Amino acid sequence: MADKRLIADLSVKGFDPNLYVSRAAEGGEDALLDLKQRIHILGDKTAQELKKNVYKNYSQFIDTAREISIVEGEMYQLSHMLTEQKGLMASMMEMSLVSDKAVVEEPQKEAEPEINPKEETRRNLAFLLEKVEGCSSVTEVPGRQLIHNGDLTELDIESLTPTQKVHAFLLTDSLMIASWLPNRRGPVRYRFQGLYELDNLAVVNVRDAGPVKNAFKILMFPASKIYQTDSAKSKRQWLDILEETKKKKASRDKQKKEVVQRLAEQQSVASLSRVEEASKTSFVDEEDKTTLVEFETDTLLQEDWLQELPENLDMCIAQRDFEGAVDLVEKVNEYLKESSKSPSLKEFRARIDHRVKQLTEGLMSELQVSPERSLRGGPRAARRAVAQLIRLGKSAQACDLFLKNRSAIIKYNIRQLKFEGATTLYIRCMCAVFFNSLLETSKEFLKAFPNHYGCYSAFIVWCKQELELFVKTFNRHVFDGKTSSTTVAECVSISRKHCQELCQSGLDIAYLFDGLISSDLENTIIEKREQLKDIVKYRSADDLWRPMNHMSQKDCQKYLDEMASARMDLKDYVYQECFISLTMNTAQFAKSCFQYTEDLLLVYSQEHEALITDSLVQVISEQLQHIEASLKSDKFKEDHNFILKNALFIVEVLMGRLERLYRDFQVTFPPELNAIRENYKHLKAVAKSVKT
Repeated sequence: MADKRLIADLSVKGFDPNLYVSRAAEGGEDALLDLKQRIHILGDKTAQELKKNVYKNYSQFIDTAREISIVEGEMYQLSHMLTEQKGLMASMMEMSLVSDKAVVEEPQKEAEPEINPKEETRRNLAFLLEKVEGCSSVTEVPGRQLIHNGDLTELDIESLTPTQKVHAFLLTDSLMIASWLPNRRGPVRYRFQGLYELDNLAVVNVRDAGPVKNAFKILMFPASKIYQTDSAKSKRQWLDILEETKKKKASRDKQKKEVVQRLAEQQSVASLSRVEEASKTSFVDEEDKTTLVEFETDTLLQEDWLQELPENLDMCIAQRDFEGAVDLVEKVNEYLKESSKSPSLKEFRARIDHRVKQLTEGLMSELQVSPERSLRGGPRAARRAVAQLIRLGKSAQACDLFLKNRSAIIKYNIRQLKFEGATTLYIRCMCAVFFNSLLETSKEFLKAFPNHYGCYSAFIVWCKQELELFVKTFNRHVFDGKTSSTTVAECVSISRKHCQELCQSGLDIAYLFDGLISSDLENTIIEKREQLKDIVKYRSADDLWRPMNHMSQKDCQKYLDEMASARMDLKDYVYQECFISLTMNTAQFAKSCFQYTEDLLLVYSQEHEALITDSLVQVISEQLQHIEASLKSDKFKEDHNFILKNALFIVEVLMGRLERLYRDFQVTFPPELNAIRENYKHLKAVAKSVKT
């Protein structure tokens, strides 16, 4: 009750909030708090009611939209029925007029020069060939003539805004739409856009509303388009001539069917055989042969399933029953394979070819990539469209679109990976996505294009292009100048393992990958080599040739564990619990050299064998030169034995471990490294000569 009173108070016309609050404040603080709470409750209830109303209106809007869609479909059917009824009434009126009309002889006129129908047709269609690009197939149908043409503006079906300027050509049996070429050269002014049979379209007048004036709608199963003329007179002319042309075509088709049926009833099998025998001789008239061929073809085309074939194809295309549509195309091609090329057959084939073109476009749209299409279907989702395109003889287009579809999927999947700072982890994930996609694509490609060997070269070229794109991303993350040599080696090794797995499946791209990263890899090896040489020089300047003293057994053991993790065992060099009979410089060099060698062997290839060997020789020689310089120095005369012990550790222990490392990687130990062991004899000779 209180809520109703509050609602009534707030709904009063001319409500003054300041006055209302001041009156409520007279009751004290409790009254204001109570009013505040009631207003909050009322606000929540109002919000809930508004939300319910929004949902209710939205559901009503959806229902209304469905009803509108249903009504539009019914109007489309009604328009077709009216058109058929008008055509039927017109043909009935003509039949009654002909039967009741008296024969009236008109006065003879002067003979006018006869015009050859073929010549007239050729003149009418010459305009199309000169002005429209890509319409040669339209002009090949016998008897097709140009009735009317003019410029139109195509409007968007929803927003009714102009989308493009077109030119329409009304032919005796169809309507051709050509788009305007803005940057044209020569006589060509338009580009062929589409051809629509008059049997399958309906013309609907569009009432003038707002900026949309002089427009009419053409319903082309299963779509519709709106065109606008430049004047009301032009619009009326288009509407009238379209309806008149449709009537004439319906009348011609009916008369033709009746003539064929009558001829079929009158002509006996015997007479047909006689004409057939006569046609094989050279004495029969060419006109009789032509008549026979046209009659046989017209009789052939009177099969019920052939008459319904264009409509059945339209239905299959609209329902996206591509397999059924291709089955119908193959059936009619097989049926008409041995038929003669009569005008009737050419016209029928033109109707079928137009639908085959629509079917091909529908199949190609299944493989085309667009932002609104999902890319998660994988290659299996594309195999259905590919199989039907191959059956239609479009294997080249199917191959191109299939590979483009796979490229988009690979690009999408790689973009979904998140780089979280760990380069090796990211490269591992990226390699798994990329190489698994290549493997999956190769398997699906072999299934989709069996025995189409001409497409295999396109697949190899595609693999090369995709690998180049992959390597660009790989190089950007791996060879960026800030990545350690160990990380580079691990990333390259991971990629090569995937290449080897792919090679086992029959697709060898390892050599391509090595070639693409060769330059960056060589630069990394050289940079790391020079960096190690500089480190050796820097440490040599501060080397005092003193054993390592870790002050306590615990710290010594900690250091031994650290070196052991780097696979350098120094337990045999420990004495007095905390001393190690090697210098810090020697131990750190051995650790760095061993790690550098392991990195080089991870990226080892025959092309880089010489560079790897030369880099190791230079690094180790730099350390041995430091030892030789120390032996010759007067500063370390008392430390020769300790220096030689460090030298022996490098040329014997370290080199032995490097040799085992080479053996673990199944790589031959180079003789250049093996020869370094002879340097110990040279160093002993230097020490002996300095002492004497």
